[in-house]
Amino acid sequence: MGQLAPLRIAIIGAGIIGAAIADALAARGASVSMFDMRRPGAGASQASAGVLCPYTEGSPGSPLLALGVRSLAMWDGWVERLRESVDVPFSCARSGTLEVALSADEVAHLQRARAWLSAEGITHQWMEGAQVREFEPTVSTSALAGLVISGHGYVQVPALVTALMASARRRGATCETPAEIIHVDQRRDVVYVRVGDRVDEFDHVVIAAGSWSRRVRVADVPVFPVRPIRGQLLHLKWPGAAMPQRSVWGTRCYTVPWPDGSLLVGATVEDVGFDERSTVAGVRDLLDAVGELLPGAWQASLAEVRVGLRPATVDHLPLLGPLASHPRITMATGHYRNGVLLAPYTADVVTRQILDNDRDPMLALTRPERVLA
Repeated sequence: MGQLAPLRIAIIGAGIIGAAIADALAARGASVSMFDMRRPGAGASQASAGVLCPYTEGSPGSPLLALGVRSLAMWDGWVERLRESVDVPFSCARSGTLEVALSADEVAHLQRARAWLSAEGITHQWMEGAQVREFEPTVSTSALAGLVISGHGYVQVPALVTALMASARRRGATCETPAEIIHVDQRRDVVYVRVGDRVDEFDHVVIAAGSWSRRVRVADVPVFPVRPIRGQLLHLKWPGAAMPQRSVWGTRCYTVPWPDGSLLVGATVEDVGFDERSTVAGVRDLLDAVGELLPGAWQASLAEVRVGLRPATVDHLPLLGPLASHPRITMATGHYRNGVLLAPYTADVVTRQILDNDRDPMLALTRPERVLA
C-alpha cells in the first residue's frame, strides 16, 4: 500500500497565531499553505509588547486564566524546540513582573491579588515602601507596595514571528502575500478557498486572521463578531542610566525592557474600528503613565510608536476550534491581548485536532459558535 499524501491545509493569517500553527502542522508532515493580506507579522503582532503574564491578565477562576497558565507552562519547551529548528535570534526571558502601587487604592488591589496567589500556591513576593526601590531602583519613590510574580516573562514578538516563519518554511510551508481570502466553502471532504481570481482546494482550513477574521466569509455561517481594539505601543530608547531589569506594571501602563536598550510601553485600549493611526492623545497618555511609574523615562528618547488592532470577542476568550457545521474549517482568532501568551497552546490544540482528531476538553470553553447565541 502506498504512502498517504500529506493533508493539504490552508492557514489564513500569518501573525503570531498563524505562524505558530503553520510551524506545528508542518513539523508533523502536513502540506501547509499560508495566506496573508500583508507581510507575516505585520498586523497586531508587530505592535505587541510580548508579555507572558497570565496571573495579571486573567482573573481568579476565569477560563482565560486557565488557558494562560496552561500555555505559559508550554513556553520554555516550545522556545527550545524552535531554536533547535532554526538559527534566528529572538529575546525571550522569564524575568518576572513587578506590579507597583502608587496609591492606597492600588495597594488594596495588589493585596487582593496577593491573597488569591497565596491561596493558589503561586510563587510571588510582596514588598512595601523602600523595598520596592531596593528591588527595582528605576521605580518611582512614590511606590507604596509591589508584587513580584517570578514565573512571568516576555518575548520579542517580531523576531519570534520571523523565527516561526523560517521554521515553517524549512519544513515545506509556503506563504502567499498579499492575498486576502474572503470566501471559504466546505463541500463534503473538500474546502474551497477563493484566492483572488482562482479557487484552491484543501483538506482543512484554519482562519487565523485576527481582527480581519470577520471578513473571511464561510458559506452558510453567520459572521463571527470579532472586533478590532486599537493598541498604541511606545518604543523608548533608555538613557545611559540602568534600565529596569524586568517588566514593570502600573495601573495605567506596563513596560518591557529589551536587551538592546529599548523600553516598550503599552498599551492603549481604544474601540475605534479599523483605524491604525497613532494619536497625540494616545502617546501623551502613555508618556504620562510611564513617567509617573519610572521617572527615568522622561530622559528617554521616543524611538517609535507602533499601532496594532487586537481581535476582541464579547467575552475576551478566543474563538478556537472546528465549526460544528463545517468540521474541516477551524477558527483560531479572537485572542485579544493574549495572542502571544496563548500561541503555544493554540498551535498544539489545533494541530492535534486536525491531525489526530484529538479534541482538547478546553475547546468546550472556546468553541466559536458560543458567540453566535
